[in-house]
Amino acid sequence: MRDFAARIDRALSSARKHGVRFSAGAGAGDMEMQGLGKGTEDEGLPVGGPDHLEGRPGWRDPGVPDGSSKLCYFLDGVQSTREIGRIGAVPIVVTTVAATIINRCDRRFSRVGIEEGPPVVVRAVILPNSIGDEKVAALWEALTSSGLVGLEPGEDPHHPDLLLDSTEYAANPDPSDYVGLRESAMVRVRTLRERLETALLRRWETDDRVLGGDDWIAVDGQLRDIKESNRRAVGLIKSVARPEFTGEEIGVLLDLEPGMRTTSFVPGWQRELPPNERRTSWYMRMWPPQSGADALGSLMRVEAQRGTSAEEVDEISRWILAEKAPLAKPDSRWPAMIYPIQYVEKVLKPTVQGSERAFARLERGLAANGGN
Repeated sequence: MRDFAARIDRALSSARKHGVRFSAGAGAGDMEMQGLGKGTEDEGLPVGGPDHLEGRPGWRDPGVPDGSSKLCYFLDGVQSTREIGRIGAVPIVVTTVAATIINRCDRRFSRVGIEEGPPVVVRAVILPNSIGDEKVAALWEALTSSGLVGLEPGEDPHHPDLLLDSTEYAANPDPSDYVGLRESAMVRVRTLRERLETALLRRWETDDRVLGGDDWIAVDGQLRDIKESNRRAVGLIKSVARPEFTGEEIGVLLDLEPGMRTTSFVPGWQRELPPNERRTSWYMRMWPPQSGADALGSLMRVEAQRGTSAEEVDEISRWILAEKAPLAKPDSRWPAMIYPIQYVEKVLKPTVQGSERAFARLERGLAANGGN
């Protein structure tokens, strides 16, 4: 991390020599805390309602969990992002993204070392290079000369220190739209984290310790770009911000009792995806709605491979219910979060804390120099 920060500092000094003037960051701290580019874990707007897979939408009792679970691997990622300065209205955004897989064996947790996989921690500077601003281009060139590398469309993160264009896919970005450029940067950060998580999942699928076994992996969030032949992965979406059930169906979801699940469905927005990327989904209520929370609290959406039968949905639901203890406290999301996922986040957070301190020092350095 010190080397990464030093590269940025050298690039800033080099850009100054080419007449680039900087303004120090606003000192607002972590951009994730500001909700920028956050979106939702449950992506997509309903398109004509879901495709129901078990007849009329309703609730189902998956059965009482017996304490057993084939969920033995758990994948999650974290990110920490900061604006360290500006070139006019253009924010200079830096981020650290980390992801890992944890294995639980005999009630003990341990990291899964995956050979020839992507870096566990990735750092990046994010600039809107496509806006055509000469000063931004000068800093981009200085950062490239300092050793930061790019990432091709669809390419897995392959280097720990990256340089990313936040407006690479934007149509006619406005170089004066400070708020919009910050949001574009945060979208790129989120995509970077998702790429890192997906790359780890693909490596897990082909790991010799996994092939031929019957252990499953639980992924925090949606299942993306996994082999259709891999039926041993489930996605746990712990925020239901845009329910698929609407109209008369919404009552089924809002009145769902703890320990119950809804009938399974394919989300309406997934109709726009290729068939191999559509998933079987269902809602579960883990706990009664908590005080101060709305009726969507303690609900999670579960994703599994398409073609998952009703019996398999029940079995997977029992595994998830078996993960209710211990509670994922003190995380505020605990009513819809299983403890192993919270444990993975706890393991990862120290890996980005050093970045937060280094980024803050870069920001203070710009402020101490009057931004230049």
